[in-house]
Amino acid sequence: MNTVRCRAFTIIELLASMAILALLMAILLPSLSASRQQAKASVCLSTLKGIGTSVQVYLNENNDRFLPFRQSKISPESTEMYLNHVKRQKPRWQWFIETDMGYVIDPKPFERLGARGFGDDGLFLSGDSADIGRRMSIDLFTCPSLSDPKYSHDIRDGAYGYNYQYLGNTRTDTDPTRWDNFAVGLHQIKNTAQTVLIADSRGTATRKHGQHSYSLHPPRLATEADAMRFGPGASYVVGMDQPEFRAYSPVEARHRGRCNTVFVDSHAEAMTPLELGYEINGLEGHLTVPDLPNGLTLPRHDATSGPFKATNKFFTGLGRDPIWEAANRTGG
Repeated sequence: MNTVRCRAFTIIELLASMAILALLMAILLPSLSASRQQAKASVCLSTLKGIGTSVQVYLNENNDRFLPFRQSKISPESTEMYLNHVKRQKPRWQWFIETDMGYVIDPKPFERLGARGFGDDGLFLSGDSADIGRRMSIDLFTCPSLSDPKYSHDIRDGAYGYNYQYLGNTRTDTDPTRWDNFAVGLHQIKNTAQTVLIADSRGTATRKHGQHSYSLHPPRLATEADAMRFGPGASYVVGMDQPEFRAYSPVEARHRGRCNTVFVDSHAEAMTPLELGYEINGLEGHLTVPDLPNGLTLPRHDATSGPFKATNKFFTGLGRDPIWEAANRTGG
């Protein structure tokens, strides 16, 4: 009678099997990680397409005029504070996009303020609701690559910025009697397919994702659009002794070196900062600023001398940048 004998693994065979498994994991994990990143980028791109479509609805309902960056007053010379449909003071651009998902921010916690209105996005309630003043209640404006709740649902410091300097600058920096660049009509946009509407935005005050990312600044200061400064002043962000780049909110290449962008014609695509016209610190042929890390996207004023690389081609609404062209014709 034959008996079946079970042969156990030897130590050498076990170690060999473990080494093979470890090798397979080392090969597969980067691919899985890349797949997850690509999936997040795809979701983000789809989200931006939806936002672009919502802006088209807004244009149709508002005489083809682009939405305001942040509406603070009824009119430039008025002393009366602007309140939106849920009595939010100084609503940011996200509030003007209609959504079936509900209000951008749940107004209920502010109802106790009564006749004073529900307050603006800078108003912080006490206790457990300390940050609810800026916390978006819906996912329409969120990017899955921003997993930190400190940023992901923050209406001021969240995922996406608006090309406000060219499309809806409701400041009065240039002239207190008129808006800097509002309201801009769709008829003024000569090349809708090459005009950035909303994009992944970095925010200010940090070399990583930071504050005021609801604003999106073009590669150079848009002086022709009466934008006399970038986002919050450097003194507001980090103190008078800090460089201006800390108050600058360019695109954020958080999707494997690319930033998702939706254009005025509602098409969306992933582009690098260089492709969008930005000047990158430390790259050959571009501006180099001492003591700053390579790869930092830099603000740029209209140059009168020296190399002129930053172009607002994808922001002006013209499909070109006349100032950049003039600077390069004369050698900067």
